[in-house]
Amino acid sequence: MSVRTPVLDAPDQEPPTAEQPWQRLHPRMVVVSVSWLVGPAVPLLGAILVARDLLNSHGLIVLGSYIVVAGVQAGHEWVRYRTTRFRITDSLVELHSGLLFRTDKSIPRDRVRSADLTANPVHRLFGLAAVKVGTGEHTARSEDEELVLDGISREQAVQFRALLLGRGAGDTGGEAPALPVPLARMRWSWARYAPLTVTTFAGVLAVVTGVSKLLDTLGLDVTDSGTARSVWDWLSAVPLAVAVAVVTLVLLAVGVAGSLVAFTEAWYGHRIEREPEGALHISRGLLTSRSVSVAERRICGVELSRPLPLRLLAAGRLSLLATGLGGRGTRFPGTLGPAQLIPAAPLNSAHQITADVLDEAASPITQAVLRGHPRPALRRRLVRGCLWAPAGAAALAGAGTAAGALPWWAAPVAAALTAACGAPLAVDAYRGLGHALCGDYLVVRQGTFVRRTVALRRDRVVGWTGRQTYTQRRAGLCTLTATTAAGQGAVRIRDVGVADGLRFAEAALPGLVAPFCGTPTDPSEHRDKP
Repeated sequence: MSVRTPVLDAPDQEPPTAEQPWQRLHPRMVVVSVSWLVGPAVPLLGAILVARDLLNSHGLIVLGSYIVVAGVQAGHEWVRYRTTRFRITDSLVELHSGLLFRTDKSIPRDRVRSADLTANPVHRLFGLAAVKVGTGEHTARSEDEELVLDGISREQAVQFRALLLGRGAGDTGGEAPALPVPLARMRWSWARYAPLTVTTFAGVLAVVTGVSKLLDTLGLDVTDSGTARSVWDWLSAVPLAVAVAVVTLVLLAVGVAGSLVAFTEAWYGHRIEREPEGALHISRGLLTSRSVSVAERRICGVELSRPLPLRLLAAGRLSLLATGLGGRGTRFPGTLGPAQLIPAAPLNSAHQITADVLDEAASPITQAVLRGHPRPALRRRLVRGCLWAPAGAAALAGAGTAAGALPWWAAPVAAALTAACGAPLAVDAYRGLGHALCGDYLVVRQGTFVRRTVALRRDRVVGWTGRQTYTQRRAGLCTLTATTAAGQGAVRIRDVGVADGLRFAEAALPGLVAPFCGTPTDPSEHRDKP
């Protein structure tokens, strides 16, 4: 069965030249796919041997499952190796794969926006890499709709990326090739911000839970050891407050250590360079190396995100908005998104890197003078923070009271605490709203738990969408959305006045929404004047 599923269709596309040979994946990929299962099987076998009843039935079942899965995985990779072919012609990037269900993918080379090269530890051990071709399409949500070559040699991957971005070799005319211009490198002082993330402690909790479940499945009880019993007896003897403080400190220490290890693995060797051919090159990673190249003509702006803990320390994370990089997610497990430029860093460093990446004298985020939103936007946030959120908390506490798990006073206390926290958060969320035009950039800010500031090039906005809920119509507000091909595909300005939003959209793209404005618009009204 053969199905033709092109990723992008180019009109009047010339057929590929027959001289271009088809290439295959590297046969080492079969071994790589099984190596991921061999690693966990070794400690599993060791745990089975030291179990109380040695070769217990549960351990043998798990080990047998590993063997079956390894065999199936090896067979699947062998079929994939034998049935996958790819080539790059003068006009197309083609990929043929599949045995029972044949899939043919093709991407016009002029539609390629980025090339993401990733190599996990096993890939690097066998000299392999994976390359993902970015086209800027927001409809590609599954693996079947992406063009990814997972299992080619490292040298082949580098050549593949160079061809995709139009950097052929041998065109220097006998002159020495120009060196890339460094823009930023990782600073170890940034590691102090690594523990200020919720994912760090969530990851530690997930690891502890997984290990405890595995030990329980194998019949191992670590609480039977003398050390564990002594620790438990000591915690039982001391006051409850001391025991809670000790456990909290231990969890914090484990979380901080885990965050520092994760920071080192993800950002070791991080650097941002501007290549002579007109591309921005980002590389990082200790065990899993990642290298992303984006044509500079595809860069649309940046996004500065500041979670609440980082806001308290005047720090933030910086991401790149470019066609072909998509949103914050990533296809490769255990790695950061390709759009993230730097880890959590001081604001002055983030602003300087923003200016360097956008090739501007100063960051548009710092230059922009943001316009505030009308007072009804504050009222909407106060209603949510002081009415709906306390009502929900009281309902949950009331359900616990009905089940006998909580006392009768839990519901009013939960409602009062939620309202006390919701009021300042609502005010902070309102103060965080803002928008402005700064030169060639559209700057938008919003959020309280995670405050995001987006600087987007005005010429990369392809359209505007206005949306009003029932309560927004009564308050004279709307949510204005700037559609773009970068990032998540849209930049939203929430709870802006209808007339002010229309004037702002017209100032950003003159002539596009003028029929809806009602009155002539002065573009300088929304442009800041530092």
